[in-house]
Amino acid sequence: MGTLWTPGGEREVPPAGPDPQSEAETGTPSAGPAEDAGQPDHLRAAAEAIGVDLDSLNEEERAQLAAELDEMMAVRRQVGATPAAEMLANHMMRLFDLATIYLETDPPSFNDAFTVIEAFRSMVDGLEGKLGEHEGMLTDALKQLQSLFVQAKGATEAAPPG
Repeated sequence: MGTLWTPGGEREVPPAGPDPQSEAETGTPSAGPAEDAGQPDHLRAAAEAIGVDLDSLNEEERAQLAAELDEMMAVRRQVGATPAAEMLANHMMRLFDLATIYLETDPPSFNDAFTVIEAFRSMVDGLEGKLGEHEGMLTDALKQLQSLFVQAKGATEAAPPG
């Protein structure tokens, strides 16, 4: 059973259907997400998990909810099929972007940039040997961030007040 984040916290969401690998393992086609989502029990449980009163929805709204839940579960399956090293590299590059944004503000936000760069460094150091083909690129990105920080700090300190 998967979970879905809501403002009220994590909610359990029943799977949209059997595990996609089950067909390969058993040779039996599994029910597709749309087919399974049409089941009242599945839709009711999923709606309840996200705080939606299924009885208050008309058929069109129920169909839309079923389609949205199917899409969310498909994305979760796709993410789950992606190697962790690839997902981490993607998120770490968002940290890279965030640090550069803090360094480019006027005036630069050095405390925020430092915090983000330290988080990035902690991930690179803590995951050494586990980031696969992305490790070299991420190590280089860390060095680049640290260099940008030093350059921005130096430029700010050398600038005349005013």
